[in-house]
Amino acid sequence: MSRAERRLNRAIKIMPPRDRDRYVGEWRCDLSSAAEVGISPADVARGATRVAWRLRRRAWAQNLSGAEGARRAAIAWAWVVALLLVLLVFGSWLSLLGIPASMVVAVRLARQGHSRGTDAVMLVTLVLWLVSTVVHWWLWGLGFDAADASLPMPGVMRWYKPSFLVGLGSFIMFWVAFAVSVIRQNLWQAQPTVRHPEAGLRP
Repeated sequence: MSRAERRLNRAIKIMPPRDRDRYVGEWRCDLSSAAEVGISPADVARGATRVAWRLRRRAWAQNLSGAEGARRAAIAWAWVVALLLVLLVFGSWLSLLGIPASMVVAVRLARQGHSRGTDAVMLVTLVLWLVSTVVHWWLWGLGFDAADASLPMPGVMRWYKPSFLVGLGSFIMFWVAFAVSVIRQNLWQAQPTVRHPEAGLRP
């Protein structure tokens, strides 16, 4: 087995199983006839790998966004949360911010309808939550150091509670916007679509 064939087999394993019937036969045919048309088999294998990873990322995004059903979304997010908890234990608490960030990416990749308004709300609330979280913990550190040194609280500590409230409100609004975006997407997908005969299908 040649190196290009081994690379093509790895690309097939990367690809979601539901897409293999559509691409595997075409890729193997392209690989076998590549030399005859003056194309390097390695280029065919590299192209197949890029397409396989794109399809795999789209499948992950659709699972995370709920486009493939609640059960798959729950399983996918369970894996994400478990990974982030591991990062939290062995890394930094800022890794928890990967949850909303991955949601934004998931919705942007898997979305097939139009929901720019909710996307904007999600991005804005993500930024607010990030800033509020950083400010809140920074103020907590200042207050802890001042109390430990028996010093009066700095004047900036008056923003300690507001930073928490802003972060909490941003967190709630993010989840609300995320739910609305998923609902809109599922409703759009449930509607029948009319395709023109000359319109092509994109992977």
